[in-house]
Amino acid sequence: MRDGVVGALPLVLVGSLFLLAAQPPWPALQRLVAPYAGTLLLPYRALGGCIALWVTFGTAQSLARTYGLDTASAGLIAAAGYVVAALQPGTAAQPISLLLTRLGAGGIFAGLLLAIASVELTRFLVERRWTLRLPGGPPEVVVRSFVALLPAALVLGGVFLVVHVLGLDLITLLERAVSPLVRAADSFGGVLGLVLVDSLLWLLGVHPAALTSALRPVWEAMLVANMEAVAAHATPPHVAPLHFYLWFVWQGGSGAALALGLLLLRCRSTQLRAVGRAGIVPALCNINEPLLFGVPVVLNPRLAVPFVLAPLLSAAVAWSAFRLGWVHPPYLETLWTLPAPVGAFLTTGGDPRAVALQLGTLALALAVYWPFVRREDRRLVSEEHSAARATLPPAGPTP
Repeated sequence: MRDGVVGALPLVLVGSLFLLAAQPPWPALQRLVAPYAGTLLLPYRALGGCIALWVTFGTAQSLARTYGLDTASAGLIAAAGYVVAALQPGTAAQPISLLLTRLGAGGIFAGLLLAIASVELTRFLVERRWTLRLPGGPPEVVVRSFVALLPAALVLGGVFLVVHVLGLDLITLLERAVSPLVRAADSFGGVLGLVLVDSLLWLLGVHPAALTSALRPVWEAMLVANMEAVAAHATPPHVAPLHFYLWFVWQGGSGAALALGLLLLRCRSTQLRAVGRAGIVPALCNINEPLLFGVPVVLNPRLAVPFVLAPLLSAAVAWSAFRLGWVHPPYLETLWTLPAPVGAFLTTGGDPRAVALQLGTLALALAVYWPFVRREDRRLVSEEHSAARATLPPAGPTP
């Protein structure tokens, strides 16, 4: 699932650029591009608007790779199954159609289910050798095609039976089934709960990648839904996609590590100042491991309080600002390694209030960290002075 969503990000990023070009943040540019806005939105609708199809293909490929199956066939079977499920039956007045709205963010969860189910069925058949094989040593590409023939027939036939014969709309059903999860992840309590769990796992030395990977489809669905709303000149419905955390909560990485790195640069302790110098550049690019393991913060109760409290307060302030409409919610895909002010500005479509909010949450994190870093600095300075005195040679007799 993680690989499928992340693999689609380049397409969504390019689509975001076209959306920004069609709806620039400055009125003068908006008037300039207004005659071409519809044309500029076409690549966005083909890229970001079809994200469910790209995620389905990428997820099936990744899972097939772990099983040693043919990745191209797996991706194509899953994507074809999704298209069959997304087709709308025709009538006398309207022919069969494939609407882009059926390929958008709402279909991501149906795509994930179809991708996993189709690969698991293929693995089941291949392991039991229930596949078509040609005698006489034909070319490898022909062999792979015939191996995939029976799984493709079962997957596509099964999807057709469920969706178009039994009348169960998988895409709509799964979209409604996961809507409570999306609402919970976008709520004030859900945001604070995620930030708290993330910080606690880091303090225990556990990387929360499994947690964040499981939430990536939800975050990406939120972001694409915001993109679709902006393209339709509506208010974005979601506050907390991944970019909410990247630029306004986890600046420098989990625990608001950028604030910690900035304070370390001003420490008197040789150890802390050296860690700050080594970790500040990665922290500017949202990489926090040099700071968390260099100070250390992991398994360090003296810095546990600010590591938990700083991102919690930042999340509360940022969520409130977005929900009250003071700042435009995130809706554009951006690279996660951008410095926070740049990322905040771009993901909100050039809203200068987003930069002010980002700087405000950074100042809040600095205020939370400062007394704890100061106390740690004094302790280490005292230890360094004691160690230095212990290494001095004993004083000789006075002549």
